[in-house]
Amino acid sequence: MKKLLLFILPFIVLTAGVWFGYNYYFGGKDYYTRVGTPTEIKSGKFDTGEKYTQYDYTQTAFDKKGEKSVQTMREIRDQPLRINAYLKLKVNPRKGVLSWEEVSESTVPEKALKQLNN
Repeated sequence: MKKLLLFILPFIVLTAGVWFGYNYYFGGKDYYTRVGTPTEIKSGKFDTGEKYTQYDYTQTAFDKKGEKSVQTMREIRDQPLRINAYLKLKVNPRKGVLSWEEVSESTVPEKALKQLNN
């Protein structure tokens, strides 16, 4: 029994450490926002000589409870995001917006949708 415990305990501790580390760096809370116009548009060139356009957005976002948060997103794209599209943001408290995806109005939680439409 002691040998089995000596084998399983380090495995459990290691697995828990990896899970907490992943959530610390790559986890986050979901917020919902409605795309407005970009607050800033920048153009530049990569080291390879290829041109790019960066769109900066400062968005008011709401979680599923309707609590407000202001988030900044920077996107390098060919065109800006579609105005009035609903986005689901994954926000890490240490890194800001990690990712986003466009969602339909019906998938936005009721309290967040009410705040976004005010």
